[in-house]
Amino acid sequence: MRETFFYTLHAILPILLTILLGYCVRRVGTWSDEFYRQLNSLCFRLFLPIQLFCNVYAIEDLSSMNWKMIGYLFGSVFFCLLVGLVAARLLVPDRRQQGVIIQVSFRSNQAILGLPLANALGGAAAMGFASMATSVCVPLFNVLAVIVLTVFGGDGAHKPTVRTLARRVLTNPLIVGALSGLAVVIIRQFLPVVDGEPIFTIENQLPSVFQAITNLSQVASPVMLFVLGTRLNFGAVRDLLPRLVLGTALRLVICPVAVIAIAVALGGPLGLTSLEMPTLVAISSTPVAVSSAVMAQEMGCDDQLANQLVVWTSVLSMVSLFCIIYVLRSLALL
Repeated sequence: MRETFFYTLHAILPILLTILLGYCVRRVGTWSDEFYRQLNSLCFRLFLPIQLFCNVYAIEDLSSMNWKMIGYLFGSVFFCLLVGLVAARLLVPDRRQQGVIIQVSFRSNQAILGLPLANALGGAAAMGFASMATSVCVPLFNVLAVIVLTVFGGDGAHKPTVRTLARRVLTNPLIVGALSGLAVVIIRQFLPVVDGEPIFTIENQLPSVFQAITNLSQVASPVMLFVLGTRLNFGAVRDLLPRLVLGTALRLVICPVAVIAIAVALGGPLGLTSLEMPTLVAISSTPVAVSSAVMAQEMGCDDQLANQLVVWTSVLSMVSLFCIIYVLRSLALL
């Protein structure tokens, strides 16, 4: 378990250090708030969609997947959303903060932390299932986040119509990026194969294009974390403390324990094995996605609360992940 703890520490620490750099630069630098807002928007509209496209495009084969577990993970996102909705409506009076609390309950950092964590826990054998689950859950995270933040964003005076929600979902850059990658993967499955390779792949036939989008995808996470640090205001922690406690508890304790416990109880019918368990832990138990703060700002919700939740769920996940992994390994489930 010592190795697991240090892996978790090494996975989380670079995120925290990058956020800290942004915080320090903001305090001593000469760039304006408008510059950081524009940089934030650039990440949301360009770098993140490219990163999601590349993550999904990396899936090689859609066959031989445990689709029952994929379905369970899909349903668990809605379960966590429902838990967050009930908690937010009962305990949070500000509707702009309600949207953030609901989002933190179901939206994990699968793209940035989940896949490396699944690899560390299950090795290369577990990565096929982890990648497929990511291609399903990441678009779902973003679709639900758009809907939730649109409904609860702003002053609430104007209720969004179904048409408005549909347009925002279909034009959301993150959703466009993830679904574009999935479309390419599906098309690739039907292409003729020569010497074990499809007759056309981006990396083989268009290597320069593939290298360019790969480079851009690697820009997304560090720039996004840096910008997050520039927007931190630790003076707001006291006022936000009850919301931070609620959001952190939902993301790191309440939802993951419920999702994992139900999956273990239904392990036989679901066909849950050691190949799927690392992904289950990664999707249910990792901190809230960094892009959740970007989207909260874009959709008119409380972005300061969203920023703080990214930081504190990341810090405290070192403890919660260690505990969850320790218990599962003690029970020979991981």
